[in-house]
Amino acid sequence: MSEELRPDINIKEPQWDQGTFMGRAKHFFMVTDPRNIVLSAEALAKAKRTVENYRHGLVSPGLTEDELWRAKYIYDSAFHPDTGEKMILVGRMSAQVPMNMTITGCMLTFYSYRC
Repeated sequence: MSEELRPDINIKEPQWDQGTFMGRAKHFFMVTDPRNIVLSAEALAKAKRTVENYRHGLVSPGLTEDELWRAKYIYDSAFHPDTGEKMILVGRMSAQVPMNMTITGCMLTFYSYRC
């Protein structure tokens, strides 16, 4: 775990190198992590506050690099990238896997039924 927060962390970019398959896969799995769906409104608000404060140069005492990246990925998975507004549950990046599995399951189940 990180002991100290480096001042040169660029949270506008993904944590991992996007020029490699593993870097892109890690980034995708963090943003689409379905566990983020069940986070409370307080946890989402805390992540948003952490990210916005860091962008403005305000760092909470004791904030580690791991905590900053976790807050950033929670923020990215639940808030709209342009407006910064919290998205409805089914529209969040963290809901993509369960929602798409449901849609695909229904399509496969009911494909031969005709109205």
